[in-house]
Amino acid sequence: MSKPIEKNGAQAWVQFAIVFFAGITIAMGMFKVPINFPNIMPYFGTDMTTASWLMSIVGLSCLVTALPAGGIMQKIGVKKFGIIVIAAGILECFLGAFATSIGMLIVTRVLCAVSYGCLSMVSVAIISANFDPEKRGLPNGIWVIWVPLANLLVAQIANFVVPSFGWQGEWITVGIFQIVALALFILFVKNPDEAAEGENEKSEEKASVVEGLKEPGPWLLTLICCCLAFGCSVYTGLYPTFLQDPVFGAGMDPVNANNLISIGSIGGIIGSVLTGWIINMVKPTKRGLLMLVCTILSVITFALAFTFKNAAFGIMAVWIVWYCFMSNFNMPIAFAWIPDTLKNPKTLGMAMGIMMIGANIGGALGITVPSMFIDAAGGNWAGCLPLIVGLAIVSVVLTLALHFFVQKKVLPVRPDLEGK
Repeated sequence: MSKPIEKNGAQAWVQFAIVFFAGITIAMGMFKVPINFPNIMPYFGTDMTTASWLMSIVGLSCLVTALPAGGIMQKIGVKKFGIIVIAAGILECFLGAFATSIGMLIVTRVLCAVSYGCLSMVSVAIISANFDPEKRGLPNGIWVIWVPLANLLVAQIANFVVPSFGWQGEWITVGIFQIVALALFILFVKNPDEAAEGENEKSEEKASVVEGLKEPGPWLLTLICCCLAFGCSVYTGLYPTFLQDPVFGAGMDPVNANNLISIGSIGGIIGSVLTGWIINMVKPTKRGLLMLVCTILSVITFALAFTFKNAAFGIMAVWIVWYCFMSNFNMPIAFAWIPDTLKNPKTLGMAMGIMMIGANIGGALGITVPSMFIDAAGGNWAGCLPLIVGLAIVSVVLTLALHFFVQKKVLPVRPDLEGK
């Protein structure tokens, strides 16, 4: 019987650090493709439309895998599930490096969907097991920067590796990082279920998949995340183009536009850590109110999305840092709040699977659908505002509903949250 990890202590942070490192390597596997589009297309003699499926197939596959993955994690345990997830990323890298056609390379990206789409579920489970509810904000806030950090690192790897070894060198290098992450995960990360057995003299029965599906909290939270993802995706996916659009956009030159986006990324990373500190300052039983503040601010932010296009560079920089911060604000709160929206905390695996459905739908459609509204408006970027602002308003209503549900239905049956 393994000795349980002391919550909130050094061992808990070691567990998180290993999962965080694994997350960065998996996100590197996801975003090694965009940086190498100019190398992949001539190598296989393909066009951008076909090559874009290297990213699109991941988003579509994540939609299919999210719910089953939650059930699998709930059944086999977090550690075994995490090993499978990281191993899938390693396979994607090495099979992709030796792909002989663009079609084969696209097929390998389904494995990336398993790794990238599911590792957040592992992270939230590890954080929930090793940190008390009132202490989960900071690790969740740090966790959200896994993607921006991966983007920065994967670009630097490309600068060093690709000139000598081609795009395949990037695939193999990222795969090696993932092997290191898998070894650390296997050696040092404890299964939360085993920790629970250490605290209790006997293992308790696990929750069923059906019981997890019947939890109302995750379904409301997945809708909230889905609605907010549209406005966030406008920033991450469309704002770089808006900044350079000479007709309806800000009309900036590429250098200034890229500098602004870089400033926003750095601000987003700092803001995500700050978000974690803010979450820790709010009692777990009051985090619904924090999410409500977030959704209201999102409505205002999305409504002003294209207001500052003629402003000075400094004002634009402040605005973009704020927009990037808001785009990274809701998920740390959702990750910290979801364990405490459950009547039965043992259904966390399914809860994460459900929540990732909304995040994946919003991510997959959050660029395409607003683009349709922009095109319908003749290229006017404000044409997407009714959609993204309207969905953000819906998220406000849903957040209120979930907050009152937790207060009335969850807290009375969760003595572990009493007084927190």
